[in-house]
Amino acid sequence: MLKPASLNKTWFRRLLFSYVTIFLFIVPLLMFVLLMAFSDLSRRTAVESNKIFTKQVLQSLDNQMQLIDNTITNEAASDELILNFFNPAMREDRYYSGYLSSLKVNSLMSTMPLIESIYLYRMSDDTVQTPYSVSKLAAFNDKQPIVDALQQPGLNDLWTDVREGYTEQGAKVPFVSLVRYVPLNSGSDGLIVVNVLLNDIARFVQTLTTDNSNHIAIDDQVGSPIYRDGHAYDSNASLKTELRSDYSGWVISSDMANSNIFRLVSAISTYWVIACCLFFVVGVVWIVLLSRRNYKPVKTIIDRIQLFSQQKSAELFRENHQNEFMFIDSALLNLMEQSNVYRKQHEEDLVFRRKHFFFEWLEWNTPMQHEEWQHEMDSLGLPYDFTALCVSVLEINKYSAFTAHYSHHDQNLLKFVLSSVAKEVASSRNVALWCEWTSTEQVALLYQIQEASLAAGSTPEEIIVEIANEMLQWVQNHLDFHISLGIGTGVDRIELVHDSYAEALEALQYKPSLGAESVIGYWQITPVSKRQSLDLLEYIRVIASSFRTDEVAWQDSFARLFEGIRAGLYARKELDNLMSYLIFFMHKEFMELPTDVQQLWSGGLQAKLQETVNDWDSLDELQMTLSLDLAEVARSVLHLRELSSNYALVRNIKAYMEEHYGNPDLSLLHLSEVFHVNMKSISRIFKEEIGVNFIDCLTRIRIEQAKELLAHSEHSIQEITAKIGYLHPNTFIRSFKKLAGKTPGDYRKEIQASPSNVFY
Repeated sequence: MLKPASLNKTWFRRLLFSYVTIFLFIVPLLMFVLLMAFSDLSRRTAVESNKIFTKQVLQSLDNQMQLIDNTITNEAASDELILNFFNPAMREDRYYSGYLSSLKVNSLMSTMPLIESIYLYRMSDDTVQTPYSVSKLAAFNDKQPIVDALQQPGLNDLWTDVREGYTEQGAKVPFVSLVRYVPLNSGSDGLIVVNVLLNDIARFVQTLTTDNSNHIAIDDQVGSPIYRDGHAYDSNASLKTELRSDYSGWVISSDMANSNIFRLVSAISTYWVIACCLFFVVGVVWIVLLSRRNYKPVKTIIDRIQLFSQQKSAELFRENHQNEFMFIDSALLNLMEQSNVYRKQHEEDLVFRRKHFFFEWLEWNTPMQHEEWQHEMDSLGLPYDFTALCVSVLEINKYSAFTAHYSHHDQNLLKFVLSSVAKEVASSRNVALWCEWTSTEQVALLYQIQEASLAAGSTPEEIIVEIANEMLQWVQNHLDFHISLGIGTGVDRIELVHDSYAEALEALQYKPSLGAESVIGYWQITPVSKRQSLDLLEYIRVIASSFRTDEVAWQDSFARLFEGIRAGLYARKELDNLMSYLIFFMHKEFMELPTDVQQLWSGGLQAKLQETVNDWDSLDELQMTLSLDLAEVARSVLHLRELSSNYALVRNIKAYMEEHYGNPDLSLLHLSEVFHVNMKSISRIFKEEIGVNFIDCLTRIRIEQAKELLAHSEHSIQEITAKIGYLHPNTFIRSFKKLAGKTPGDYRKEIQASPSNVFY
């Protein structure tokens, strides 16, 4: 009895020590691989952090340079102090205009610390004015950017590359410069040159970096260095991030200070992965060998069991000969079950392959020869003969309402119904259809048109339009939701199907202009058929300005805005941009009003308008909802203004100005005598309550009246000047051009030449 117990214990020890040794050998290696994986994750996190940091630095620098660009451009276009320096009409008063322009330049430099110097160059007398001196171009020491700008064919380029220039004191330093022409559209009067020192850019960048964890380098478009942070910059660093500015074209590069550590860890991890793979192979071989060795006793037992089974089966067959057929029947049943499983799996794979091939074909991600395409279609059980191919895209309108009204199960059922109806309608016209849902709300329909369908002389597009109209009518009659269809042009080659699909998608973008619940062909939106209104932005500016000046003119301009939209042909993206411009201009106007009105706008009114312009499906819906929102904005602002003690006075003064605008003596002094209020108080409360000063408000009223007279009367410019309260036509013309962007004569010609103000 003792000997068998000893043998069992020996067998247990052999198995235990064999596999425990392997366990102790492999597990530490796997743990080390896990540590290396964590190290790699840390590296990727560091790379992403470095990329985000670099992008923030580039964006901050772009914002500063764009601020300078926008400010100089606006001043060159609208500031009278600077424009008077270039104005030939101010020749007799050069000294005074030059003095005022130099004060304005100094003011600009003080508000934007990055600017080192600003030059004004006047072409009429070849004069260069700096903040502290006036000289001729030939004697000016930093004349190179002016000479280059005068020789180049284009206007108003972005920032120059790094150049060597001279300061006011004559020191030679590196600059980047911005040149803006006056006027901006022609440059016939002169130019403005703005210089920014590289040292100032460096100081600005250093304010954005609080530690030495990153090494930054900035180069211009040709590779000249703009900034280096003083550390040894490694262009081959493993964590290096390099971005190019969409605005200036400058390239910023950044790498982390400890990138070499990550490189070392990466190299170590690579070698250790190889070593672990080798150890893994050794472990597998070890297990196999030990298993074979330790399996011998078990194999002996199995052989004995098999011998016993064969002997027992022979006895059974002798007793009952039908047992053999029972074994055969059982084997056949097993094979049939396996066959059914394989068939179902094949059908599921075929559906997936069809959908995948459909998307690859539409997107043309993998170009293929016609023979390859034909073979693939044949293997998928699909027809491949065609005379023409055409793609349309069906879209469910107001998909958010569709998902809110139907359950997920019902949504899938209705989508299946749409696909089935599309196939049935196409089949009734002997057109093969392949359809797949490309997104939750869109299904792509690929039509394969045969020669027989084109026998009557119809084009592929005409056939698809008829099918689409029949589908649209069926949905209107039988379903509770609506659809729209975009149709691309027919093609005769498989590689052009991608173009037809892109055209169908683009056609759907014009659904707001052409109307929801419609069939839109790509040929309807070609450049020849597109129409766009000229004055939509002007209407938007008037709407925004009306809210600031407390006028009801926004309603008329709002109606004209949508009349102009309906008279044109606009894609959804273009209309979204127009609505974004409306909110932008309103925000700009509200920021000129008192603080309580600004808080009312920022506290909810702006967000509600943004929500409206983000979620709409038709022009009628957008116009109605936006009109209600704007009316609510007007009521809220009016209620807040009525709480102010000065608001009633401002309204009375403004009403008086609108009635007596033709009085040339209308001034703050005159209003002070009429309303018995101090002249300075009138100016102050005017600015506080409606965001504009007295002169600008009076000028706006007079110019609006001048527009009416120019459009609906035959009065001369001289007569209109007197009627609206100006003493000199030149003053009237200058004020009109500043507000309307054109002279009174040009405005009258444009109104008379194009009363509807629409072009085709």
